[in-house]
This record gives sequence, structure tokens and C-alpha cells, in this order.
Amino acid sequence: MSGPRIAVVGAGIVGASIAYHLAVRGAAVILVDAAEPAAGVTGRAFSWINIAHTRPHPYQALRQAAIGDWHRIEAELRGAVTVDWCGALSWDEDPAETERLVAHHVAAGYDVRLLGRAEISAVEPGLVEPPRGAAHAPGEGAVDPVAATRALCAAAREAGAELRFGARVVGLMETGGRVTGLALEAGEIAAEAVVLAAGVGSTDLARSVGVALPLRASPATLIRMRTPGPLVRGIVCSPALEVRQAGDTLMLSAADYIDDTPEHGPMAIGRRVLEAVRSGIRGAQDVELIDAVPGWRPMPQDGAPIVGFAPGIGGLYLAAMHAGIVLAPVVGRLAAAEILDGRAADALQPCRPERFRL
Repeated sequence: MSGPRIAVVGAGIVGASIAYHLAVRGAAVILVDAAEPAAGVTGRAFSWINIAHTRPHPYQALRQAAIGDWHRIEAELRGAVTVDWCGALSWDEDPAETERLVAHHVAAGYDVRLLGRAEISAVEPGLVEPPRGAAHAPGEGAVDPVAATRALCAAAREAGAELRFGARVVGLMETGGRVTGLALEAGEIAAEAVVLAAGVGSTDLARSVGVALPLRASPATLIRMRTPGPLVRGIVCSPALEVRQAGDTLMLSAADYIDDTPEHGPMAIGRRVLEAVRSGIRGAQDVELIDAVPGWRPMPQDGAPIVGFAPGIGGLYLAAMHAGIVLAPVVGRLAAAEILDGRAADALQPCRPERFRL
């Protein structure tokens, strides 16, 4: 490749997307990870591509644009990535809050509608007790995050990127106030720019060049259940449940992580979710719990993504966000343009690292 040499750290879905978008733009990309693609938190994500269930926030336009970028990725990768555009039904304990949420998104031009109880039953006939009102977003969906990440890595390689898996990065190299590459356990990689997309692992690497990345680990539990057949048609998110079918006999759920005690550990959470499924969805009496696994998602201090060049040091681009599955395609596209063209993307302004004192 004749373009600039850029090292991307982290082969989760965000790093894979950035590597792909850089490579197709002609950059000489090296994607590095200590494990295989999606081996970290990406592989433990519920993977709901959504906007309607989120509260108003500064980067809402970016999240809304992400839906279109997922459609673009499906077309560009020619079937290697397939999103299940099954739609989503969500509601709060307080019906008025659901109504406010729908009104906000409608005003922003998003395709979401407030449904009454009869309409909810038509969309999801398996619900035992449909709520009085729910937000229905027919254009939302879900994706297999592992398959999508592997497909992005394969497409990046096809575009000329070098993939180095099983290579642990121990620090960043710096010369004259500029990041010049990666220090590995075995050797070094010189680069004109480095992208940190290693989730919570980015914190220590950024610190190695004096950048205090304001990230914490936000744990969540992914629960897998075996079903006798499809029990829900789309994504269902309520105060009691967050579930979707990931196949005819596989149901996924997401729940908060508490701790590792027998009373509150992942499997205990999984059993509680299983009971909620059995009581809340028709035909679920024979559903079985397969496993429940925690994932440690990167959560910026203020909740908004951190995307852009690190202030105070050259050659270091940061990409850390909680909604990595949702935002990966749009962030990959915009980040690649910023790195290669040197022009800031307006859509990323709410995500700039400069809002913190790094």
C-alpha cells in the first residue's frame, strides 16, 4: 500500500471497522490484538442496533446515522455481514416516560411509533402481559458481533491490511511529542499514526505516553438460552426483560452484572432472567439456560464516545465508546476520513477528547 502506515490496536468491532475503512482508503494498515477478533467484550454483546430506547444525548445524530452505515456495510461486504432488521419494541415502567421518549425521537425524524396494547400484541403475540404503551422502531435490528468483526477483518485484509493476532502491545513508542509506533512483547511496529480501539485496555496504553483516558469498565451479563422454537419476533426491551432470538432455538438476553457471589453472580442472574422469560413469554416453559457471561464494556466518564486525536501529543487517535456495536461502521468511516484527510468530521464533535483534561 502506498498510503500512510497506521497501526490499529484492538480487533473488536470498532478496531476492525476502523482498520477496514482505512485500508479501503489506501492506508498501509496493521491491525494488532493479543487475541483473535472479537475475543473480548465484542463477543459478549447483546448487539442491538438501536436508537429508540436511548435518552436524548449530545451524540444522538451520530447514533442515528449509524443505522444507515450498517446498511452500507451489508452492501459493501456483499452478504458477509447480515443484520437481522427485526424491529424493536421497548417501554418503561412509567408510560409517560415512554411517550416522552417517542415524541423526542419523532421530532428528531426517527422512525418510531407509540403503540397501544392491541397493536403491541399484534407485533409480539407471545407477550403474556403487553404494556399499555410501547415504542416500536421497525428499522432497528441485531447482528452477530463475532461474525461481523471477522468479516470486517477479512475485508480489511483483502484491501491490503496486515493482521497480527496473538501479538500483545505493552506500550506506545514516542519521539519528540509524537507517537511513532507500538512496543510489543516481541519487537516493535513503526507507524505514522496509532489508533487505540482496545476498549478498557486502551487506558494503560494511553497512559504510557502521558494521556489519562477517562474510561471505566462497565460490566454487563450476556445470557444465552435454548428455546423450543422462536418465541419473540423482534427485540423486546422492558423493565423486566431484554431479549431477542439469535436463531430458531437460541435466545439472548442482557442484564446488569452485580458481582461474583453465588447469589448475584452471572449464573444467578441468568437463572432470574430465565424465570422472567418463562413467566413473561408464552411457550417459554421449556426454555433452558445455556450460560451467562460478563463482559467489561468501556464507559467514558460522561457516557459519550471518545473519538479523535489525543490533545497534547501527535499521531495518537482515540476510539473508545460504550455503544461499540451500534457505532462501529459510522465511527470507522468518519475516523478513517479524519486520519487520512486531516479534516474534522462535524458528526464527531460531541465525542472529542478535548472535553476532558487528558
